[in-house]
Amino acid sequence: MKNFKKTSFLSLTLGWIGLIITHIIWSNLRYENASGGDTGVVLFWASFFLLIFYGLFILIPQKRIIKLTEKLNLTLFTFLSGIYALIGFTILVGWGFLMADHFYEVFLDAFVCGLIFGLTFHLIWNKKRNKLKQMHLIPILTLPILFLFIYLFAFPKLFPSIAYNFVPQYVRHDILKNTIPKFKVGDDLSKLQKALPGEFEFENCYGSRGGSIEYFQYVIEVNCCKIVRIEFGPRQKTGYTMGGKRKPCS
Repeated sequence: MKNFKKTSFLSLTLGWIGLIITHIIWSNLRYENASGGDTGVVLFWASFFLLIFYGLFILIPQKRIIKLTEKLNLTLFTFLSGIYALIGFTILVGWGFLMADHFYEVFLDAFVCGLIFGLTFHLIWNKKRNKLKQMHLIPILTLPILFLFIYLFAFPKLFPSIAYNFVPQYVRHDILKNTIPKFKVGDDLSKLQKALPGEFEFENCYGSRGGSIEYFQYVIEVNCCKIVRIEFGPRQKTGYTMGGKRKPCS
C-alpha cells in the first residue's frame, strides 16, 4: 500500500497547512494578530500530534479508509473525514481542552484539517493516484519543510510589515527588533505604524511605548505625530525611562 502512504501523507500535510491558516485567521479576528492565539504553540503541537494521528487513525485502518473512499461520494467522504478528525483529536488531546473549558477554537482547526484531508484524499485516490504513483516520495516528504521555510523565514524577511500580524510571537519579535533600528528622531509616526501595524497606537499622536523582548529593549516617544525620542539596544536589568513632557505642535 505504498501508494496509500503517499496519498494519505500528502493529504494530511495539506490538511495541516489548512489547519495553521485557519488558526491564523481566527487569531487575527479575535486578537488582531496570530501571536495572540498562540499560533507558534499550535504549530508545534499540531505537527507532533498529527504524526500520532497519522499512525493510529490513518495507517492502521487504511483498508477501511480505501473502501469508504471508493464507495462514498466526495461531499459525504469529506464531511465524514472532518468528523473523524474531530473524534481522533478529542481522543488524543482534545479532552484536555474540554476539561479546561477554554480555547475551543482548536476543534475548528482539527475539523478543517479533516475536511481538507478527506477532499484531497478522495480526489487523488479516485482520479489521480496513478499519476501520484509516478511521483518520487521526497517532494511529498519535504512539503512540510517547504511550508515552514516560507511561513517562518521567507515571508517575514521579504514582507515584514505584512507578516507582522500573521506569524508566531518569536518571529514577530524578530521583525520588531529588526525594524525599530531603521527609525530615527524626526520620522513620521505613520511610517512606524505602517512598518509595525497595530503595535504603536497613540491617542492624539502623543505618548510613549517601551518594552523588553528576549535580548532587546527599546523606548519610543511620540509628539505631534513625530518620533521625538527613540532608544534601543541589548536588554539590561533596568529598562529605559519613559514619560517626556508634551510640547505644543508648531
